[in-house]
Amino acid sequence: MKYILKIFPFFLIIIVCKSVFPQENWLRQQSPVSTVLLNCVFTDSLNGWAAGDSGVIIHTSDGGNNWLIQSTPVTYYINDIFFIDKNTGWAVANEFLLNGTTLLKTSNGGNNWTVDSFQDSSKIFRTIYFLDPVTGFLGGFEGAIYKTTDSGNNWFSTSNDSSFFSAFPVTKFVFISEENGFACGGQIDIAGVIWKTTDSGLSWTADGFSPEPFYDIFAENPDDIFAVGGDFEFGAQISKSTDSGQNWTYENLGFFGQAQSIDFRTPYEAWMPLGFAGTWAVSYDSGVSWKSLPATDNATLYSVDFTDSLHGWAVGTNGTILKYIKTNTLIAESAMELPESFRLFQNYPNPFNPKTRINFRIVRSGNVTLKIFNPEGREVAELLNSRLPPGEYNTSFDGAELPSGIYFCTLRVSEYSQTIKMMLLK
Repeated sequence: MKYILKIFPFFLIIIVCKSVFPQENWLRQQSPVSTVLLNCVFTDSLNGWAAGDSGVIIHTSDGGNNWLIQSTPVTYYINDIFFIDKNTGWAVANEFLLNGTTLLKTSNGGNNWTVDSFQDSSKIFRTIYFLDPVTGFLGGFEGAIYKTTDSGNNWFSTSNDSSFFSAFPVTKFVFISEENGFACGGQIDIAGVIWKTTDSGLSWTADGFSPEPFYDIFAENPDDIFAVGGDFEFGAQISKSTDSGQNWTYENLGFFGQAQSIDFRTPYEAWMPLGFAGTWAVSYDSGVSWKSLPATDNATLYSVDFTDSLHGWAVGTNGTILKYIKTNTLIAESAMELPESFRLFQNYPNPFNPKTRINFRIVRSGNVTLKIFNPEGREVAELLNSRLPPGEYNTSFDGAELPSGIYFCTLRVSEYSQTIKMMLLK
């Protein structure tokens, strides 16, 4: 879509030409259960599974048109499910504080599941991932990462670094090669953490890249990796690497909800369910910018999976199953909203020690203030208080004289304001 802009002293004229672009629809499918479904995984356009509360695992072999309940030997939460092909799969279940983690395995598409208690009942795992039919990983609380090289029959502990971040819960894995992989996780109101391995998962290093936890991590290709999450108060967040995990950027998307999962329908189009918000975050430019769209029936969605550009599914509370349907519609637009009058970007790095950089944008002249407050609302620093012309600006904040903890940075332009949360760790 082409936009022609002409700017005059008192007017902004925007002409938008007609264009054909996709209108996406998610249609509700008949579900055999009413329990919450936390995860879905498809191995091809026909075969998929979803799992969740009360030991529920359901399966489709016809692309999601019909789903059947599979018999499982557990009656409590199945936290994660993973299939390497249409026959071989694993799941992680927990009866918290009682018997530790239960591991499930199938070799016939879930028609039969074998069950085994994890060897150490003090370990609580919440995610499972297999790189190939024999090599897999478990991640859980206290930064526990275990590896198997015999299809999950035996597990051994990997080496995790001794940093502050390494002890946070692990929520998801992704590998971009046999040697190079990542995990994500963290803790609400403290940090979002990304772990990295370069030796096939034998050792891991951890670092904090956001103020809130990550719930999913996805590699669109070996270079472009996305970690997504957020919290109730500050909404959805995303961290992105474009150099195979060497460097990461962070952005608070400004959308209510938590990014629970991410998958790409095409190399340009990505979808993230925002959980309790009943909405999606969608990108049409490879994750550079995002827009919010309502979920079908405002459903609370936790997981999304595409096998190709035409086949996608999402699951959530009350047994919700949605199937992706794509059509093309000719849309004519005559106007476009003016850009935001200002934007305060998330500081980087965050968490920080003791310095961090803060960027913001304004497109109208006005008096601009940039201040730092502690959790009690007391101003601890004034970084800026002056009239500025339109433009993008950046400044630095040094917290050397302040104690570790959460701080708030507020940008105010005339009668408008925006606040971000920052974490100082010493």
